[in-house]
Amino acid sequence: MEAHKSVLEYLIDNPNVDFVNESSEMDIVTFKELISYGLVDGTNACSDDGDCFLEPRITLRGREWLESKKNESTVNETQEYIIELKPNFMGLGLNLNALFRWFRRK
Repeated sequence: MEAHKSVLEYLIDNPNVDFVNESSEMDIVTFKELISYGLVDGTNACSDDGDCFLEPRITLRGREWLESKKNESTVNETQEYIIELKPNFMGLGLNLNALFRWFRRK
């Protein structure tokens, strides 16, 4: 999934890319998968020598997919407070679930 996002972001950041092949900065296999899903567009110039796509561009559907993945990551990263000030024992509580998740992420 990260490879797909990086290819789409690369196409947005570099709109003047003329072609994609095995020697490009983008992974050609990932690019071909994105074409099959309709997230990018490019003229197929494949030959016996290898895969090549001319004028690769991200489609509107690709931009929407990328934006939805960015929104998912922000929703998943909700802020949890490890120490909670609630009427617990002497006014101080400890959220052990948040503490456990925090240690797992580190």
